[in-house]
Amino acid sequence: SKLIPAYNNTWGYDILVKSKLMIHQPAIPGMPGNEGFKTKEAAQKVADLVVNKIKKGEMPPSVTIEELKKLKTL
Repeated sequence: SKLIPAYNNTWGYDILVKSKLMIHQPAIPGMPGNEGFKTKEAAQKVADLVVNKIKKGEMPPSVTIEELKKLKTL
């Protein structure tokens, strides 16, 4: 995963698989609006969750509001 700058000084992430862009997520998944996460740490936590879901074969690797709250990223 790679952290990317997002709208209004927030952070998103890209997920690459074998050097190819698989997911471009500049905004918080499942939330309205264009803003990403307030901190790089929050964006990294969710990117790591998505990577783990992909490794387990979950496609698409959806992220729920409950998961975002559990990670304390909202």
